[in-house]
Amino acid sequence: MYEEYFGLSDAPFRLNPDPRFFYGSRSHNKAMAYLHYGLKQAEGFIVITGPVGAGKSMVISHLLDQLNSSNIVAANLLTSNVEPEDLLSQILSAFRIEPEGEGRTGEIEAFEDYLFDQLNRGRRVLLIIDEAQNLPFKTLEELRMLSNIDYEGTPLFQVFLVGQPEFRTIMEQPDMEQLRQRVIASYHLENLSEEETRDYILHRLSVAGWREDPTFTDGAFTAIQEETNGLPRRINTLCNRVMLYCSLEEQHEVTAHVVETVCAELKEEKLEARKPAGAMPPVSKVDETPTKHDASSAAEEEEDAETAPEPVEAEDVEASAEDDAPEETPEDNIVSLENERQRLSPAVDESDMEAEVDEKEQESAAPSSASVFDRLRSKKDSGARQEATLTDVASAIKAASEGAAPESEDSVPAADEDLMKAAGDASKPGWRKALIRSIDETREELKRANSNVVSLSRAVASAEERRKERRRKIADSLGRAETLIGDLRKAEG
Repeated sequence: MYEEYFGLSDAPFRLNPDPRFFYGSRSHNKAMAYLHYGLKQAEGFIVITGPVGAGKSMVISHLLDQLNSSNIVAANLLTSNVEPEDLLSQILSAFRIEPEGEGRTGEIEAFEDYLFDQLNRGRRVLLIIDEAQNLPFKTLEELRMLSNIDYEGTPLFQVFLVGQPEFRTIMEQPDMEQLRQRVIASYHLENLSEEETRDYILHRLSVAGWREDPTFTDGAFTAIQEETNGLPRRINTLCNRVMLYCSLEEQHEVTAHVVETVCAELKEEKLEARKPAGAMPPVSKVDETPTKHDASSAAEEEEDAETAPEPVEAEDVEASAEDDAPEETPEDNIVSLENERQRLSPAVDESDMEAEVDEKEQESAAPSSASVFDRLRSKKDSGARQEATLTDVASAIKAASEGAAPESEDSVPAADEDLMKAAGDASKPGWRKALIRSIDETREELKRANSNVVSLSRAVASAEERRKERRRKIADSLGRAETLIGDLRKAEG
């Protein structure tokens, strides 16, 4: 969202490791040196540890991006909590090896054949295991035994173990002596210093096409360092929200005050997530004189409030909803949002409905003075598809924060003010925070959908490669058979 506003070519602070954005701090460059040293030694284990969010996955991603596939075949085992009896099958799956035999014997034969085949092609096999602190002791022992596979003294299999700081404690236990002797190098990643934090932010912005908009003050870098303690993942999360805040507020300078404001919002959101989830108060049109029906309804609501169950924690509600609710499609989400919008809209009487119908007959499209919401609804009804721009969203937020309806293209009429009041007090910053949360949730859903598409594409590509490999083997077999038949015929003649 903010990328378009600031003219960036890419998202500079995405959480997924992207080798293009690798920043070589003193600690990260040292970790890369240890990994390359291990590759040169071509044997044993390399151990890399670091706190959560220190950039271990980025280091591994950068290493894989630098590897020469003609010399090294590498695979990343993402599922680390593996029992010893399942380890070999997980490794075969990581390297796309299909055993011909059944059981453990068939798996070992398939793995050894694969290692010897790669040796004949001049390649070495490297396995990288992330979150190694989750590996059981017996699984680590199984890894050590597999690393003993060699051919006339030449090791065929090498392992890099990447984990959190507690993995160092596991390695120091007395029963890990045999594995420790196979570790040829280990390194612990450190946090970024304040100067490195500054260079890290500017580096990622530059890769994304940043043209010094917005600018960052020295106080902003200091505030970011104090809040994140120099952890790259926390820096990415905070800077993402800072950039979003600046785009919504149309601010082109990041100061210490901006960083502190965003930090306060993030902390408030985390606190709000732990509050009990109460029922949404009923929304109704306020009449000057209450009727008899309204009085009876109020009495019924008071009686229901007395018999209402205790509030449920928000985390419990989310957990049960995820377990019980069926998978929703984008069309279902759109219908649900429209139903919620209609439920929150204030009740109207028949005369108001007739007046609204007359207005629709007089105007084929929404007037220029209508709000963002009205213009979007009008375009939806007319069949025109046009997304709301960042300027539209920012204008709606600004109008809601001021609590007034200015006479401009993006003014908010009374009907939409009632809608905003149904969601919360428009004069408070909660309206903008709710919008930001919705944007973040939508972005996460899109990321998950994109990840599923990428995984499916990779699976299809992998299946196609295996099919080609089978065809090649069949062709080789046929060629050898034809050669043998030709030799036999010559011998008979």
